[in-house]
Amino acid sequence: MSKIVKIMVVLLLLASAVMNVTVQAASAEEKQYVMLYSSLKDSQLAAIREGFMKKYPNVTMDYYTAGTGNVMTKLATEHQSGGIAADIIWVGDPTNYLTFKEQDLLMPYDSPAAADIPDKFKDPDRLYMSARLIMLGFVYNTILVKEDQIPKTWEDLLKPEYKDYLAMTDPTTSGTTLFTVAGLVQNPKYGWEYLEKLKANGLKLENGSSAVVNKAAAGEYKVSIGVDYIARTVMAQGATVGFAYPEADIPIIESPIAIIKNTKNLEAAKKLYDYIISDGQSVLIEEFTMPINPNMKLENAIDVKAAEAKMLPVDPAALVRDKLDMLQKFDSIFK
Repeated sequence: MSKIVKIMVVLLLLASAVMNVTVQAASAEEKQYVMLYSSLKDSQLAAIREGFMKKYPNVTMDYYTAGTGNVMTKLATEHQSGGIAADIIWVGDPTNYLTFKEQDLLMPYDSPAAADIPDKFKDPDRLYMSARLIMLGFVYNTILVKEDQIPKTWEDLLKPEYKDYLAMTDPTTSGTTLFTVAGLVQNPKYGWEYLEKLKANGLKLENGSSAVVNKAAAGEYKVSIGVDYIARTVMAQGATVGFAYPEADIPIIESPIAIIKNTKNLEAAKKLYDYIISDGQSVLIEEFTMPINPNMKLENAIDVKAAEAKMLPVDPAALVRDKLDMLQKFDSIFK
């Protein structure tokens, strides 16, 4: 065999080896898979999956959706049986992530996609971070409340013109209201004295976050303490309600995401994590929900960085510790 022929054979063998490696890599890429457990609506998760798999056609995304309590039960059951099937967890109650952290269930990940997101919304150890923000404010009937009467502060709710025409969701049935009550109680500007004044001004309780908005639209209440995206959804349907953020001390409930420790699909999990806090935020905007990414804008909503400065602070650890006592105290005032 001539020297030239030998060189050609070697080159062909090298080319074949490179092609095999490339094919194997592509094959491995095609087999990537990621599982998300979440309390978001099925329509939201389906839209996220569609967009994610369009961007990463070689990664198959699946999800399990249920209420936060059911997701937590599923996680606990799987953990006790020896393995969590989820790669990423995304539920609405940020206090649950304190439990995850204590149980050493999470993997640290400092996502490059989160570079512009304020550190306020990230765990210091980067074990989790907020992926959306749920805010509460003042939902008012646009017929019964004149423009110059729209409440701007929490103290405005104590005005006599709102007496017996005020409402909020019962915090025993609503996590968002629970965080709002905790923020007010923990803040020396308000405390239990403020809740007692709300009761004296005739504040009523409802069992659903949608009920306080719908009943404000119907004129049963002039003003309700309600969730922003629920109010915006009803407003888009033509209801006679408006929504105003408090000028200060806005209740903001973070909805974090985290990667489960020991995931077998780390590369795909990181891709989904990055997607959720970047391109995937557009799904939240379509649902009138505040995105965490400051580069994504929700029309007529407060800016993320402005929200950080105006946020009603809540100590999650204190909330977990004092929750039962707080709810008992609340019930003693309102029920």
